[in-house]
Amino acid sequence: MKSMGIVFSNIHDQSLPELTRRRTIASVPIAARYRMIDFVLSSLANSKVTEIGIITKTKYHSLMQHVGSGKDWDLDRKNGGITTIAPFVDAQSGPLYTNRLEAMINARSYIESSKADLVILADCDLLANVHYNEIIDEHLESGADVTAAYKKIKFVRKIDRNVQELEVDDEGKVTGVRHHNECTGSMNYGMNIYVMSRQMLVGILNEAQTYGFKSFSKDVLPRLLRTYSIHGYEFKGYIRSISVLDEYFKANMDVLDRDIRDEIFDNKDFPVFTHVLDSPPTQYGPKAQVKNSLIADGCYINGVVENSVLFRGVRVDEGASVKNCVILNDNIIENGASLDHVVTDKRVLVSRERRLSGCEGYPFFIGWGESL
Repeated sequence: MKSMGIVFSNIHDQSLPELTRRRTIASVPIAARYRMIDFVLSSLANSKVTEIGIITKTKYHSLMQHVGSGKDWDLDRKNGGITTIAPFVDAQSGPLYTNRLEAMINARSYIESSKADLVILADCDLLANVHYNEIIDEHLESGADVTAAYKKIKFVRKIDRNVQELEVDDEGKVTGVRHHNECTGSMNYGMNIYVMSRQMLVGILNEAQTYGFKSFSKDVLPRLLRTYSIHGYEFKGYIRSISVLDEYFKANMDVLDRDIRDEIFDNKDFPVFTHVLDSPPTQYGPKAQVKNSLIADGCYINGVVENSVLFRGVRVDEGASVKNCVILNDNIIENGASLDHVVTDKRVLVSRERRLSGCEGYPFFIGWGESL
């Protein structure tokens, strides 16, 4: 049975404005050398899903540069492969789409033209190595019309962001959907991963446009629960959403944990691919002190780096200290500067003797190209 993937690159941009002013959430850098879209593309490709449509909206230049023809994921193909679905707007169609449902309606012609039997819907906000082939197998075994993935999560403190909670009975059937503006306690966290037949999805989109539905999770899912069978697939692996800055910071800190890093990246059957750049090896000067950190190629380290993630081209001068930080590409940390619990975007200059510090739960952020 042939499957296709629909990947939403912009859906969560507004939740992470600090890092999506110049890019989509799909192209947000993560774990020293990857982009968020790498995880969903790799998982789909590893699950033998070779027809993937990436729905874009705005700020997708860096995304297209990164994905290219898809050859890094073995998706550079004559039949299928990767298709970038840009928004189509004319005088009659109105403004750009604002949600998942409108995005799919915009991409309906692409979905209708496919010969796939099943459709997998997925976002780009999750750091996880999801085995979509297992979700498909469980979907077929259950005989359900739709399968929705969820993860049992316990939030140790309140987090202000919109989340979807699935109510699942003992037999694995989804019985309800709740939406929260803040997260606290334990819940079945909806991963926004769905599997259904392509023909069913086309029918949903036609009905949604006819009746003017605005939201897939708030308008469509409750109607589906009344008339169709929705199966809940419990994902038991590591997962972290990067939909707010603190969660992005924690996701990068998580990959410093060997067990988590091995689960995500050290799987021979489900490797994580990315666009390969040719960079020279990182140089370590005589004063370099590095501890429990992930450092990409092309850096120069001659100061202290602890519990941090550094991307390509970062320079840490003698006497500088970087602790508990996420430092994106081409940053310069000059002599005597000290950073603790800081997240920087690209091309940042931290001048001599500067002291910058955030704290647990509230990292200090420095925007693209800023000099301090």
